[in-house]
Amino acid sequence: MRGPRTLSIYIVREVLQYALLGLAAITLVLVARNLVRVLDEVIGAGFRFTDLMTVVRLLVTMLVSYALPIAFLFGVLLAVGRMAADVEITAMRACGVSLVGIVLPITLVGVLISCLHFHLSVVVEPAAQRQLGKAIVTLLAKGATIVPGEFTVIGGRLIYVESRDENVLTGVVLADRSDPKRMMMIFAASGEMNLDEEKGELTIALRNGDIHIDPPSDPYRAYQRIAFDKFDYTLNMEGLLGPGAVPRAREMTVAELREVVDFVESGGPTYGLRESEPLAYELHLYRRYSAPLSSTLFALVGVPLGMRRTRGARAWGVLLSAGVAFVYYAVQSLGEFIALSGWLAPVIALWIPNVAFAALAGVLLMRARRLQG
Repeated sequence: MRGPRTLSIYIVREVLQYALLGLAAITLVLVARNLVRVLDEVIGAGFRFTDLMTVVRLLVTMLVSYALPIAFLFGVLLAVGRMAADVEITAMRACGVSLVGIVLPITLVGVLISCLHFHLSVVVEPAAQRQLGKAIVTLLAKGATIVPGEFTVIGGRLIYVESRDENVLTGVVLADRSDPKRMMMIFAASGEMNLDEEKGELTIALRNGDIHIDPPSDPYRAYQRIAFDKFDYTLNMEGLLGPGAVPRAREMTVAELREVVDFVESGGPTYGLRESEPLAYELHLYRRYSAPLSSTLFALVGVPLGMRRTRGARAWGVLLSAGVAFVYYAVQSLGEFIALSGWLAPVIALWIPNVAFAALAGVLLMRARRLQG
């Protein structure tokens, strides 16, 4: 028993070392790609290094579930391809190791990664998505996009500042037209922004200024000017930060998605939903159940594909892993299209790539068994 166990550990170690390398590279690419998009929304005079680190941490947490199965496929193809190119697979077979003895340890690792992927998809990723959305909105609410010398709208108010040092503003002009009966202009020498995330309120502590209140259309009401040394102006951001904010489908937990799906199926109104297509909630729900199986299927497909190569195993493995992953996710997109078109229910359509790859794995394994004798 020691020989097969040692051999299994060796195979698993070879696969994991390439998979970890692939996971680092793929996660880096995905984070960089999404970071550019996020920075377009939040970068500004108030964007700090700690904010960047928070966004990067949440992006890594959110995207690792997408990188994990592709990185595992990368590890399987490169490890098995290298062993095939170095005649190690042939030596194993000559020593009486069957195809099952090679496939089984890799498949078991794939099952464990599928379980991890399921946990990430169901629990970790939605929480990270929601935290990232809240972090972006928080940065915007703090005024991260306020640029000195430019007019900015925050919470329906127009704000202009001459200069800024993080949350400290200088030369503040604020136009409040939210109440037609009490329209006013505020001028202040300086101000400091503070956000209360629990209450969903942004307070600007203004110093040394004037409040100019326009009179309503009443001939008996005069124009008012009020000078102040200190004035706390509060913006209610509850619609963005408070409990009333409606999360997107990708930010919802499984229980929340089921609740929305049941609500839509019962004929409830859909005008309050964040997604333009109500079926998107059902697609997100069933994708979280079907997508984690990809790692196990990549193991079953990757082993016979890797064994077929004897030259240029590493270069071919990179290209092949990209091709196999592309085909899987292309078929997944096809399944979503079929569901959106109404041809199949989402619970069936989203399992099309898994069924297709299971059939492909069966064909490849039987062919590899015949070729290996």
